[in-house]
This record gives sequence, structure tokens and C-alpha cells, in this order.
Amino acid sequence: DFDGDERYVFRVIHKTTKAALFQGTMEKPEDSQCPNDPNVGHYALFTSTTEEGTKIMTDVVDHISHGFVALIPHVKTTMMKKDGYEVTCITGEGPDNDNDGDGVERENLGTRFILKHNDEEVARCLMSYYDGSHDPSIGPTIEMIAVKESRRGEGLAKVLWYWVLRFIETHFTLECLNNDAPIGHIMVKATQIGTQEVEMRQRKRDGTKVPVGFKEFIFDYCGFSVRVQKGVVAYMFNSRPADEEAVLYIPLLSKQALAKKLLTDAIEAPKPGNAILRTKNGARMCQYCRAIGVNLLRCSRCEVAFYCNRSCQKKDWKRHKKWCSKTREEVRERMIEEGAMIKLPDGSYSLLMNFNNMDIR
Repeated sequence: DFDGDERYVFRVIHKTTKAALFQGTMEKPEDSQCPNDPNVGHYALFTSTTEEGTKIMTDVVDHISHGFVALIPHVKTTMMKKDGYEVTCITGEGPDNDNDGDGVERENLGTRFILKHNDEEVARCLMSYYDGSHDPSIGPTIEMIAVKESRRGEGLAKVLWYWVLRFIETHFTLECLNNDAPIGHIMVKATQIGTQEVEMRQRKRDGTKVPVGFKEFIFDYCGFSVRVQKGVVAYMFNSRPADEEAVLYIPLLSKQALAKKLLTDAIEAPKPGNAILRTKNGARMCQYCRAIGVNLLRCSRCEVAFYCNRSCQKKDWKRHKKWCSKTREEVRERMIEEGAMIKLPDGSYSLLMNFNNMDIR
């Protein structure tokens, strides 16, 4: 069928009961959506809400070439359980007033990962399959990852991230066909990347523990790179900081390689207690000229800002010195003074969208 929302609809119906065993949709390709990108508008999303339909889908997946299909189970799964720690994940549709429950709304689909210690939730990660940036390229999107404030500094964020990656490698076996993607890789996205504290890390040089923001964790430990928006999407979001969107390409493992890798989890998985995080660096953005590249210089004072070279760093110092090495409280006070933030009655803070001439990047 072809519905009014400009998409093709496919249904498998039981011959006797007429019940839908599973159904799916495929977006109608549009010339305005990156016509030279083969990954845009040519994928289909199928969902089953019955055991019989799920069995049919599993049989279909087994007969499709590896790398062309992903099967995401909507069940609660224990991925790791050891020494009082437990990682569980569950996939399903989130609460949404516009969700009609037909199981084909990718906007409402997500996977939640929870790390517990002695039955106490200590860290969580939310991964969706629609990043809200109007980029239809397919790939899971990391919406958030954070550690409980009282448990930060124990390396729990990287423990959870290991199992999030393992879930993607195991279930999202769909090769990214974007023009920018390396051959034989899965695309993982991250969106709305802010500087809010999510973990603490231990400095190698003196052993002190310092806060780690979401942006720092995504780029410096997970190895994401700044995701450059192109075409119509670039014009739609040209007012947003470029490093709010990130992308990570991970190898699409063969079934044999994946089975072999799963056997090494007990050895390779990071253990709680090691708070040293910085091991990877993706492409970052120069805070002055906005150029994107790898191996940029990091401000040695705050360890947050990046620059192409010392020239860019010197030119940006007049702006950057307002924020360099400031505590979170000092930054909040300065932003309130500059009119970019307000303190709410409940004690929380909110950013104001109209920054006038203020530059807080």
C-alpha cells in the first residue's frame, strides 16, 4: 500500500484471523533529501507484536545477507552480571501522546541501558533510532549517558558504554551506506551534546579527579567525531554549535568475528574502579575558526577547548579566558551576569535562547 504520509506500507496478515503478524514502512525517496546519498529514503522498518510474526521475521533475517538487516528484540535482557554489578537493556516505544501503538513509529522507539550495583541504579544510557535532526540516515543515536552523582569517579560510564557498543555490534548489523561512511561500518550518532557533568575522571599526572561533561565523554573517550551536516539539514541548523552533533563509525563484524568477540567479554570488558578515561580522540572543532580535524591542540589549563594551532588559541583568548578553568558554579554566575542564564524558583537553572552579542562557545 501507499499511505498519505508519503511512505510505502507492507503488512503480513494471517489468512484465517486476518490479524497483522507484522508490518512495516519504507519512506518514499525525495529528490530534496540528499539524492546522491544511497542511505536516505531507501530503508524499511518492520515491527511485529505477535510471537508468530516474530518467528517469521527471524526466519526472514536469517536468509538476508549480513549487513543489510538489523533485528532489535523488544525484551529485557541481562547483558552482564558479575561481582554485584548488572547491566540490563530493554527496547520499546516510549510514552508519547501521539503514539498510536502501531509499532512503526521510529520516533518513539528506543533502548534503555541500566547499570546496577547491588540492585541500586548507578548509571544509565538512552539510545534512540531517530535523532530529531531531520537527517534520515539510519543508525542508532546516543541521547544521553550519565552516572549517578554519588558514584562518579569509579569508571562506571565506560563500563556501561562497553555494553552499549556490544548491543549495537550484536543487533544493529546494518551497514551504513552514506557517502561519508567507510565501507563495512555501522554508523552511531550522538545528538544534543551538551557540557553537563556525567562522570568524573582521574588525571594521570597527579591522580586528582575532575568532572567530565557529556561532550567530553562522547568525543574524548568514546571516540566520536564532529558530525558535519550537509545540504538542507545544514541550512536548517546553521545557528547551532557544530559539535552538538557527532558520529562514530564502528566495524560491521561478520557473524563469525562477532561470535569470537563475545567470548572475550569477560577479559576485555572494563572493570569498575578505574577512573582514567581519556584513551580516544575523534575529530574536534577549533573554538576559534571552527575548522574540524583530529589531533587539535587542547587548552592545557582547562583541558576542554580545542584549537588548530597556537595562533587560533591566542586569537580566541579574549573570549575563552572568561570560562577557562572556571568551576561550574563560576560559569553559572557569569552566564547569569551576561543574561544567558536564569535561576529558577526550584533552584535549577535554565539557558536563555537569546544571547544577543554574547559568545559562550
